[in-house]
Amino acid sequence: MSKREQPKRSSHVEMPVAYAAVGASKLPDLMRFPPEGSTPYEEELRLGSGQERFLLASNLLMTWGAQRGGGVSVEEVVRGPGALYAGPSFGDDGTPEAAESVEEHFGPDGEPYLVAGTTATLRAEGREPRGVLVVYTVDEDRRVGFAWGTSDENGAVGEQLFVVEHRDDDTVWAIARGFLFAPKSGLLGVKGRSAIRTAIDAATEQLAALAPGAQPAA
Repeated sequence: MSKREQPKRSSHVEMPVAYAAVGASKLPDLMRFPPEGSTPYEEELRLGSGQERFLLASNLLMTWGAQRGGGVSVEEVVRGPGALYAGPSFGDDGTPEAAESVEEHFGPDGEPYLVAGTTATLRAEGREPRGVLVVYTVDEDRRVGFAWGTSDENGAVGEQLFVVEHRDDDTVWAIARGFLFAPKSGLLGVKGRSAIRTAIDAATEQLAALAPGAQPAA
């Protein structure tokens, strides 16, 4: 995972999506108090243990590896700004200070990590194409990931967070969590629940693509 310094920027942007409560996938009480009318979910998969496993899984996750490994074609990618301008900072005496820097990460093949504001079209066999927008990213020492929101209504609508965690017991986990609404195109009842189940199953398949041996050797 290589890094380059860039000007200080926020990792959250607000862009058009087809649902409300943008960012709610990061709330710790999501499962108890999801956005009204939505179905929350959380799935996790142990990937192994150790710093090397965490870095390998992080690289895959942040360069669309979970989606591609899960049978999803990622097309029409438009890289986002990754941030909004944060403005200057000042010391206690009012003197302007140099902006802090954040690190931009790159996978082993030089592909840049996903950033907020990125849009893409996801295509999978037997499913309608889906437009998504990366609404925020997670960049912590032991936790890396991103969340996308749906920007169309071609299936379940909502927000999904994909994260890799290196826990205190040295284990590494992949987690998918989010909230989904039935499509607004009249698919109610059984069909609406089926659309939500399909989206959750797809997220689970994408987690599995991060497991050791799931990705073909380079």
